[in-house]
Amino acid sequence: MNSRAFIKALASRIVRKSGRGIRNAGTNLWRTFGRSSRFVRGRSIYRASNSIQMRSGMTLIELSVVILIMGILFSVLFGVIFAAKNVTNKGMQPARQRQQAVLALENIRTAVDNTFYQADIERLLFYDASNASGEKHADTLTIASVIPGAEASGTPEVREVSFYLDTNGSSVCGDLENGCTLFRREDEAVDMKPGQGGAHYPLVSGVMSLRFRYSYNGKTWIDTWNTKKTSPLPRLIQIQMLVKVSEKRVDRLETLASPGLYVF
Repeated sequence: MNSRAFIKALASRIVRKSGRGIRNAGTNLWRTFGRSSRFVRGRSIYRASNSIQMRSGMTLIELSVVILIMGILFSVLFGVIFAAKNVTNKGMQPARQRQQAVLALENIRTAVDNTFYQADIERLLFYDASNASGEKHADTLTIASVIPGAEASGTPEVREVSFYLDTNGSSVCGDLENGCTLFRREDEAVDMKPGQGGAHYPLVSGVMSLRFRYSYNGKTWIDTWNTKKTSPLPRLIQIQMLVKVSEKRVDRLETLASPGLYVF
């Protein structure tokens, strides 16, 4: 073999070995770093998917807008509810005021029905002080009345009872814008000083007029009565009351009482 052929064969052999080495080196590099590179790519894909999922939620601005809209809706809703409640309360106020007035009228009627009277006992009286200005009255009635069940509590059964209006210095309650308060005075001692002492209990407010009328036969009526001057007791007592139940409404209530159960 001449020198030229030998050099050519040696060069080709070197080229074949170097090519095989490069291929083996590439294979080794892939085996060594291929999986980790896939893992890195997978991790990057995972992170990308996570970021996509996080971006699918609400941002702070979007959440603020939602809260603002909900606040507006709730304010409108509660405004409607409160307005309806106020309308209901205004409608119920006249009914409550009238109910209290009816209970006060029944309180007066029961006390008058249970009037205790004996003509030979001077301190027992049935006395009315009439105070009128036109159609408005502020009468005061003082009687001796039987309180059912008082003996069971160890207190006197017969007590001095009065009904009157607190006019606050005015002649009658009709002169006052909101009327007067009707009081019941109750004194356990029936003494020679009628209308004095005892405890005072408010029954109803807004009373514009309180009037008592008396009759023997239901046909003839008089406005005053005093057993120290007129005897015996009247058979019928008409109780009239004007009550302001609202700003523009005044109701007229009326009932009849008939003393006689404890009259001797």
